[in-house]
Amino acid sequence: MKSTKEKMLKAAVQLFQTQGYDRTSVRDIAAAANVNVALISYYFGGKKGLYEKLITEFLEGYLQVMSAVMRTSYASEKERLLSLIKALLIYQTSNHDVARMAHREMTLDSTVVRELMTIYSRKEKHDFEEVIRAGMKTGEFVRRPLDYVVIHLKTMITMPYLSPHYLYEIFQISPSEANFVECYMKHLEQWVDVWLCQRVKQLTPIS
Repeated sequence: MKSTKEKMLKAAVQLFQTQGYDRTSVRDIAAAANVNVALISYYFGGKKGLYEKLITEFLEGYLQVMSAVMRTSYASEKERLLSLIKALLIYQTSNHDVARMAHREMTLDSTVVRELMTIYSRKEKHDFEEVIRAGMKTGEFVRRPLDYVVIHLKTMITMPYLSPHYLYEIFQISPSEANFVECYMKHLEQWVDVWLCQRVKQLTPIS
């Protein structure tokens, strides 16, 4: 049985996705969760606090996924990188509604976002750089500008969850589908082979 807080969080995600943050009121959330409106202020300090709670919990979980991969032993840095990418895709697919909210929020310029950038994005960048540097040191990866490698990775990992409607309307692909990660990983494995490992081969179409 879901707790009162869980019901409010779930209702808020659904409403923020369908109505947007500004057009969603605390009364809307309370009604959807079937709770007293005063409980939103009690538990979260209001709508803004609830919204920030959703985003920070998602980002904390995102970093926990990265940390788990970074602590695991792998036969190669390429294997670690692919495991890291896949784990992050699975995590976002499992939380696709909140993922879209969090990634969209990170495109804005606000005090909250600057704080999130300092806490979460810098840690994400550090872990990506650690894997890429290690792979370059062992000779698995060719030397590339590190910043641009991280930008490429960040874009490919988050774009499907930031713009799911674009993928669906243009390509009829949905990141919430069960087989999305497996299909998308085939493309990302090819990208790592060709661009990072410089193994020149014919790219096969992803169906």
